[in-house]
Amino acid sequence: MRSLATEMAPPFALVAHFFIAAVVFLLLSTVALFEVYPDLSGYGISFSLASFAHLYLLGFVMMVIFGAMYQLLPVVLEIPLFSKDFAYVQFYAYIIGLSMMVIGFRYPQWHLLIAYGGFLTYLSIAIFCANVFLTFYRLEKNSIVSSYLLMGTIFLAVAVTLGILLGLVLAHGMLSIDVDAWVKAHVIGTLLGFVMMIVMGVSMVLIPMFSLAHGFKDRYIHTALFLHGIGVSVAVIALVAALPTVVFYAGLGSVLISMGLYLFQMGIIFSVRVRKQNDYWVKNLFFSFLSLLGAMVMLLLFFIEAQERYLFAAAELFFFGFLLAFIVGHLYKILPFLIWYKTFSPLVGKQKVPLLHQMVHTESADVQAFLLFISVVCLSIATLLHLQVLFYGACLGVMLCVLLVAFNVVYAFTYKGEN
Repeated sequence: MRSLATEMAPPFALVAHFFIAAVVFLLLSTVALFEVYPDLSGYGISFSLASFAHLYLLGFVMMVIFGAMYQLLPVVLEIPLFSKDFAYVQFYAYIIGLSMMVIGFRYPQWHLLIAYGGFLTYLSIAIFCANVFLTFYRLEKNSIVSSYLLMGTIFLAVAVTLGILLGLVLAHGMLSIDVDAWVKAHVIGTLLGFVMMIVMGVSMVLIPMFSLAHGFKDRYIHTALFLHGIGVSVAVIALVAALPTVVFYAGLGSVLISMGLYLFQMGIIFSVRVRKQNDYWVKNLFFSFLSLLGAMVMLLLFFIEAQERYLFAAAELFFFGFLLAFIVGHLYKILPFLIWYKTFSPLVGKQKVPLLHQMVHTESADVQAFLLFISVVCLSIATLLHLQVLFYGACLGVMLCVLLVAFNVVYAFTYKGEN
């Protein structure tokens, strides 16, 4: 079993920067969520939706992924990170650039900030990609996990390049492109190419580790790697190069099959787990996998009936059901361990030190898991049936859930032990 901390891992302060910023952006995104309802019955691309999507996806999801990648790369690859200084520069440039972009989306009269902030964000992500690629350059032995992480980073480089070109087009009218198609390619490259591939890769490290699963067959995740990489590539190229629609659908079909294989692989792992306790981690994970399945069904209905309510419901299930539950569940495991390793491990044998589960407020974590389940289900129903009051109630539920997550993050950071 791999440990989450090694001598080659970066200092905890670096990872903490990303995790704390991620929680702050998550809180802000729940506020922005209240503003997107008027757009759910109209065109799928608007400034309010863009503001929310960038706060949530770039501010929360990708911040967590950046921090997790910096912690896990030395563990998975068994080599040190190329440059810790690059990571700090990336963090601050990313914060400034993303903030500028969100302000530009939130206030259309300041739309020029989208391009300038986008360029700074692009540079920061380029630093991240370079740091990852240079770390991989020293890799001697490849694995299924490292393949996912590398391919996901390649898709990130492509997606942000499309994003910066879109920002230049919106700000200055440069280039003659199909903006709608390029936006879709940008979203697919980021969500399905980078985020999904990183999640699938780290799942093969974290879930067996925390569930104590051994001796399972992993051929399904290998097949998923091939289908997912091919599918995302075909879908993005089809949109950018204006290829026939059937090519685009073939790419997405390959992606959906790969995600189905991923879920099947997770089921195999859980079927052989030694740790049978269904705690807040397991509850969040089960809900995340059910939400991913639901998002896939909603996406298929969108392709069949071409009604945008199915697309929005799929996005809600993917964003808040799958990604949020998956990340929060693992945050409850990873963050206390990293804090314990830095703060309490030097005291082992000298004084009484806390157990990891004591650094999580169990009652609030259980309430959060249940509240997230109820809120996301209500959010999806409200979107499908156009129920405005239920939508705002569900948004409030998501906000309360996120506040409980923030409470537990503060609880872990400030935990001093029973004495």
